[in-house]
Amino acid sequence: MSLRLTTVALTAVVMLLAGGCVPTSSDADEGRLAVVSTMSVFSDFATAVGGEHVRVETLVEVGGDPHTYEPAPSDAALVTDADVVLDNGLGLSPWFEPLAGNVEGRLVTLTEDIAEGAVASRGVLDPHMWMVPPLVAEGYVTAIEEAFTEADPANAEDYAANARAYRRRLGRLDDELAERFATIPPDRRRLVTSHDAYRYFANHYRIEVLGTVIGVTTEEEPSAQAVSTLIDQIRRARVPTIFVESTVNPDLIERVARDAGVAVGEPLYGDSVGEPGSGADTYVGMMRANAAAIVSGLGGDA
Repeated sequence: MSLRLTTVALTAVVMLLAGGCVPTSSDADEGRLAVVSTMSVFSDFATAVGGEHVRVETLVEVGGDPHTYEPAPSDAALVTDADVVLDNGLGLSPWFEPLAGNVEGRLVTLTEDIAEGAVASRGVLDPHMWMVPPLVAEGYVTAIEEAFTEADPANAEDYAANARAYRRRLGRLDDELAERFATIPPDRRRLVTSHDAYRYFANHYRIEVLGTVIGVTTEEEPSAQAVSTLIDQIRRARVPTIFVESTVNPDLIERVARDAGVAVGEPLYGDSVGEPGSGADTYVGMMRANAAAIVSGLGGDA
């Protein structure tokens, strides 16, 4: 074959490839459910249930604060184009309410079917219900499975199988965490955190929340008197370690620790999974990281 013919043939191949005969990312997305969640923890749930049938995008990215997030202009379009939108409910993210009006697909409030029972059994209204693996299995996973099945009935069997497998994994996680927390001496099972996000978690694993620097929403600012009272509580209870959440500015908790003469433990995860590669970049991983930090900080068997 002449050089000229070879050149022509190569040019034709290049043009053919450029013309769309090679799969692109948009081709790969074809047929998959477009899912948008308000925060990274829920995106992990959606990925576990949806598997290869979903494409998941997150409004509040890893490390962001879902209480104080300010929506970007592009968020409205993401929500409008989504087949399924996942939100916690219970006032966790007030900024989402205006965006909810743009939803044209299915809007899922993940706590809708478990909130009443959780509040009745635990005596407190706390939007951070995902901090208890059985509540995730009962409420969050079920709500996601049902929404995906309604939006994409052709893959209903896969969603059901994925949900069953994930619930089993959550059951094993719950047993593992309970065993680890049981190694903490009873008189040291007192938790102090920067953000009041761990009451369901603590109640479930028989840990007392002695106090928090700020309330359920991170927008709250503690008074000087409240901080002083918390420092006194820490000293009287002889709490060895207090904790800051990964999405909260550590300055205040570090000052409280310094004034109380105690250590600050490894960051806890609640409103976000960890960064990729951290070992806490999934829900299961972040809960294990929390257990390791708390058990080590409070004197259990790490």
